[in-house]
Amino acid sequence: MNILMIGLVTLIIVLVIAFAKKIENPILPGGLILLNLALLIYHTYVLNSLPTGLEEAISTVYMFIATDFLWLLMSFLAYLWIDDITARKFNKKSYDNSMGWFWDKL
Repeated sequence: MNILMIGLVTLIIVLVIAFAKKIENPILPGGLILLNLALLIYHTYVLNSLPTGLEEAISTVYMFIATDFLWLLMSFLAYLWIDDITARKFNKKSYDNSMGWFWDKL
């Protein structure tokens, strides 16, 4: 059940990123960043409140924290990517183009 839920959330995140790329608006990946940070804080709180004798529950929460970090990375890279697309479309000045090699390959 947990793997199915992780796969479903990952699919939803990818679809939101694809929609944000289509409408060329970096606000949606920015919202995903905030949502993933909230999930990370929640799972960290849950981990902190678990008693030490529940090793299986603790390892499950660690898995959720790891997936939160992966989703946060995906959202952050998507935000940078879509923000770069928007900056090029509206001829805005880019302050840092350190990931230009990555965006050019996509």
